[in-house]
Order: sequence, then structure tokens, then C-alpha cells
Amino acid sequence: MHESPLNLGRLLVKINRICAWMLLIFMVIFLISGYAWTNRIILPLRSATYMHTHLDIYLVFFFLVHVLISTKFALARWRVGNERLVSGLLIIVGVISFCLVLSIR
Repeated sequence: MHESPLNLGRLLVKINRICAWMLLIFMVIFLISGYAWTNRIILPLRSATYMHTHLDIYLVFFFLVHVLISTKFALARWRVGNERLVSGLLIIVGVISFCLVLSIR
């Protein structure tokens, strides 16, 4: 069954909002763990180090999804390019970006 563009748009808005909230949560954790790691307070050193070095991949994932969906909406508002082509290119950019991040970890 083919989903209408309106329903897909609503789904993307919901995903975008969830990603924004997840970004907020992970940024707070990332900042607190980094502070705790460098200053040896708030959290045990081992926990702070683990959180700061292992949760960053989730931060990158939610950041990419949030930015790419927002970019899709902005380009659609500005009527830039073919919608399917833009969506495809953004997905490719997202996959390549995430793979690059994984490769440098």
C-alpha cells in the first residue's frame, strides 16, 4: 500500500521531534560526563569515561537524522530540486556521514 505524502510528512515531523529530544538528553549526558571525566567529580572516572566515549555514536546518529530531516523540510519550503531526488541525496549523505564517523572510531 502506498503511503500518501501528507502522512509521510507527519511521520517525519514526529521522528524529527523525537530526535531533537534524544539529542538534548545525549548532549546533557555528553557534557556532564566530559566535565566529570576532566575534573574527576560528579561521576566515577570509569563511568564518565565510558559514557563520554561510547554514547557519542548515538549523539551523532540522532544529530544526523535531525539535521537531514530538517534540511529536507527547508529545501521543500524553498522549492529546491525534485523531492525524490533531494530525499535520495540526503539519505546518501546521511549514510556516508555515519559510515565516516564509524570508520574513525
